[in-house]
Amino acid sequence: MKKIITVVLILTLLLTACNTNNLAEYKKAVDKTDQITKGQTLGEFTLITEFNQEGLTAEEIRELNYIKDMNGSYSVVFDDEEEKSIIKNYLNFGGLGYDFDVYINKEEMFMKLPVIGKYLKIDDMSSISEDMQTERQIVSEETIKEFSKKWISLMNEEDVFKGKDIVLTTPDGEVKTKEYIIKLSDEQIKALLNDSVEIFSQDKSLKKLYEENISSIAEPLKDKTFEEMLSEIKNNADKFNVENFSYTAYVDIDGYIVNEIIDIKFGSIDSEEIGIESFSYNLNMKNWDINKKQNFDFPVLTDENTVNIEEMEQNMPVAIEDYFSTNN
Repeated sequence: MKKIITVVLILTLLLTACNTNNLAEYKKAVDKTDQITKGQTLGEFTLITEFNQEGLTAEEIRELNYIKDMNGSYSVVFDDEEEKSIIKNYLNFGGLGYDFDVYINKEEMFMKLPVIGKYLKIDDMSSISEDMQTERQIVSEETIKEFSKKWISLMNEEDVFKGKDIVLTTPDGEVKTKEYIIKLSDEQIKALLNDSVEIFSQDKSLKKLYEENISSIAEPLKDKTFEEMLSEIKNNADKFNVENFSYTAYVDIDGYIVNEIIDIKFGSIDSEEIGIESFSYNLNMKNWDINKKQNFDFPVLTDENTVNIEEMEQNMPVAIEDYFSTNN
């Protein structure tokens, strides 16, 4: 009998340990992933907004359709130790696609301009505005890090579940991973949303994207500043319910997160009042070549394929002139 009781106690302790260590294990994986100094990353996202079209004119519906379906991606090859990176971003909304590539090679930085297809070399970083010094990412690294901190702080032990062992097919080949599934409540998600608004309000890259592209196309947003748009989102948080939320992380045998998938859908409580029925967001991020030597395919710059700021301003097509304007 004593042996049976001992076995039961041991099994109970083991099972309890497994249940209560899930959050700690996930946090450890997040910390280790944040410490990666070289590798490759790919992120792909979609944002779909369903509007209440009752009472709207054909013109208003046409304007809203510009921002109904948005999708984009970013890919990064980086080596922090060598101070090298190649960043490729793509954003599509309203049938219009924006892509911009950034190359950083120690002190040298240059961008490939869309449409023109030439490179803008930035030699003297102090001679241009702060806006032109950004890497033109849709969301800055600082914003991502702050968001990650808020995300981690929301979770409790019971929110993290360890799933099954899964073999993923990645650019590195087949990788054995452990699945972690996180479920958060409506209240937790709304708390994260409120915190995110504060974080996003400080992001200059996101603000510039909104002011020069989104607000100029979408009629309902033309009279709203970036700050007003974010404030409206925050104030309307209680007018939505989280209809679906799922987050899944896949951690490899070395303890790195190699794949993250976020899927969330908000449904409005009263679509007639706020004009939006629902919006859905999906983000799929992958990491590979972790801490391995990277090959950087930097283009060879010549007089023929390079422009300076003055030439860019003179020859930039009207459609994208505002995008690279240094004026606010």
